[in-house]
Amino acid sequence: MVKAKTNDPFRLDDKVALITGAGRGLGRAMAIALAHAGADSVLVARRKDDLDETAKAVKKAGRKAIVAPGDVTDASVAPQAVAAAIREFGRIDILINNAGMYHMQAIEETDADNWRAVLEVNLMGPFRFAKACGEHFKAQKSGKVINIASVLGTFGVAEATSYCTAKAGVMGFTRSLAVEWAPHGVQVNCIAPGLFNTDMSAGVFENQEFYDNVVAGIPRGKHGEPEEIAGTVVYLCSQASNHVVGQVIHVDGGATIA
Repeated sequence: MVKAKTNDPFRLDDKVALITGAGRGLGRAMAIALAHAGADSVLVARRKDDLDETAKAVKKAGRKAIVAPGDVTDASVAPQAVAAAIREFGRIDILINNAGMYHMQAIEETDADNWRAVLEVNLMGPFRFAKACGEHFKAQKSGKVINIASVLGTFGVAEATSYCTAKAGVMGFTRSLAVEWAPHGVQVNCIAPGLFNTDMSAGVFENQEFYDNVVAGIPRGKHGEPEEIAGTVVYLCSQASNHVVGQVIHVDGGATIA
């Protein structure tokens, strides 16, 4: 059931969000959270079956969702997804660049193709989708962009050089685009998650010693669950954050302050 509109600054009634990497994990949790806040969604990921499950969850929360299967490394996917949003909903208000790819390998063993693949997903993807949304945000003089980085964009991890570099790039991209678009009424910000229980982090959870070492560095003493990112996402997508520009919010249980 759709909630009645209120003056709550955290409500997103009738807003339209485009979310990449929306098939599972954090992307699915974000789509559901935005639906509960009143937003419809355009869902992008490679696997249609996963997107269909997310769409069902959004609809269960009382909002509409359409799926736009595709790989963010394909230059045609972003404009097609934005066109689908305009065709179905007549507008687009929120962009969440969540699609990501992790790669762990010693730098001596990392070839140029591995390096480029990580940058294509984690850094070129946000560029392509921001570029595709820009004209619509500027025309309506409003918009919210949330780029998903990682705590690994803040500090280095051995044998994760390509991923750390890409996520640091996402933070820089966020700050620069925020300055460029703020005069147009568009707020660009970034969330840097720590360890969350998602498919991308499966390797950490499967290695008990490594997992214990990671958790030992989290003051809260535990990993995050996908739904625990929901409040931060809703806040950054809402008018409550209109004066928040170019910020990187770490949602990591305190890992970056320990």
